[in-house]
Amino acid sequence: MLLTIALITIVVYLITVCLWTINNRYNYFKRLNIPGPPYHFFFGHYKTLWSTKSFSKQIQEWTRQYGSVYGLFMGRRPMYVVSDVDFLQEIYIKQFSSFHSREIPRIFRIETDGKIHLFRATGERWRRQRHVINPTFSSAKLKLMSSLVNECIEAMLNKISQITDGEQKEINIYELYKRLTMDVICRCAFGIDTDMQNDINNPYLQKTAAVFKTDIEQLLLFRMANLIPFLARPLHDIVFGLNDVRRILVKLIPALKNYVEQIPALWLMNRVQDVVDLRIQSSSNSVKRMDLLQLMMEATRDNVIDHADDQSISKTLQSNELIPNIFLFMAAGYETTSTALAYSTYILATKQDIQEKLVEEIENSNWNDNNNGEEAYDTATNLSYLDLFVREVFRMYPITSKAMARECNTTTTVCGHIIEKGSVIQPDVFTIHYNPDLWGPEDPNIFYPERHTVKRHPVAWMPFGIGPRNCVGMRFALMELKLCLIQLLCQYRILPSDKTEEGFKQEETVVIQPNAIFVKLEKRSI
Repeated sequence: MLLTIALITIVVYLITVCLWTINNRYNYFKRLNIPGPPYHFFFGHYKTLWSTKSFSKQIQEWTRQYGSVYGLFMGRRPMYVVSDVDFLQEIYIKQFSSFHSREIPRIFRIETDGKIHLFRATGERWRRQRHVINPTFSSAKLKLMSSLVNECIEAMLNKISQITDGEQKEINIYELYKRLTMDVICRCAFGIDTDMQNDINNPYLQKTAAVFKTDIEQLLLFRMANLIPFLARPLHDIVFGLNDVRRILVKLIPALKNYVEQIPALWLMNRVQDVVDLRIQSSSNSVKRMDLLQLMMEATRDNVIDHADDQSISKTLQSNELIPNIFLFMAAGYETTSTALAYSTYILATKQDIQEKLVEEIENSNWNDNNNGEEAYDTATNLSYLDLFVREVFRMYPITSKAMARECNTTTTVCGHIIEKGSVIQPDVFTIHYNPDLWGPEDPNIFYPERHTVKRHPVAWMPFGIGPRNCVGMRFALMELKLCLIQLLCQYRILPSDKTEEGFKQEETVVIQPNAIFVKLEKRSI
């Protein structure tokens, strides 16, 4: 009897201590005198964020209520939401060594599966991968790939010509852009010659679209791992073990192959592995293709040591890092660039004066239909008004905000705020991009490309991130975007349709995208 009472007392005591510890954690921001919205015990602010249709709009709303620095809780973990650009400059640039890790779902923090690409990597692994991959996106390498990009754009323009047949037909050009960017990725990432414009059921297109269709943080297993960190390891093993389970089941019962589908991301990685195996087998018998895969394969083989900053850095990718990084560029380069093209086309359709300025600049340049890859690249990168236009598109329509979050790796002080190790910093990108103090005197709600001729705060414009861990493929994305816009404007006048505004309604999963971009295209000659 006494033993039973003692055990009950111990259990009650442990539960009380646990509840007190959790509740005390929620005093974190109160102790620091940082405001924030009401939270739910154990869930923090997850319940609100899980139910909102737009993460970006929700934090914007809270910013209006609680100011440029306020606190949220991801379960029990504190997250600073920041629109103070001086604060963020410390995070991304001046104190980068204390905030070098991205905030990613806890399941992906377990690094035993071997599928560690640049986005997931932390610490020295990230530094080594970034050091190797950076040269892949140099101007010289981009010039070599620009002819492949132009071929894909020409295929899209041919498809537009077939659809419109010389008439002003209404089309959803966003769908064509998605096929274009997947064509570009397949050709430039790992050398597969595809025809996405005519092969609308292409499995690469379908599987990559499926990767972006769902925000994985909304999935039950990922929610559980974020709420209860000690479950992250077993849940990680479940997620990454599903492919092995499927393989075993299909081997035992082949008929299941048509009923038990692979996870889209794992399907894509397996296809990339097939391409790599084929490339290795035929490497001695064929001319090398200059694409991302070839560049990374060479980086995987070449054992070069760079003595930078008095530290030896191996300039190689490990063999198990090649496939995940090719997959990363495939996934990241698909939805983001097509969405940026969609927003650009919406602006061109609804602002004819800006469209004509761009056409005039193209006419006055040395652009012509016979430009080869390198000449086209040079022309595209030197059109100043086009650059201002693209920068303004990204200011008004940033593609993502979640990917900008950083984790504090070492307790430090930023602008008078003590930030503990493990805390998350989430920038409110939209509030920053629409801040009149940063982007005036013209109204930030008005599309005005010329505002970018004035030097702004280093963190005022951050669609690709800021600092050493910004988007490594930014220059590739801008090249593809500019080349496409130039060729489209050379052949067509972009006009609004009756459904342009209706289709522009935005939704947010991994990226912030419109539902559709309906326009009419009128043939022109330059």
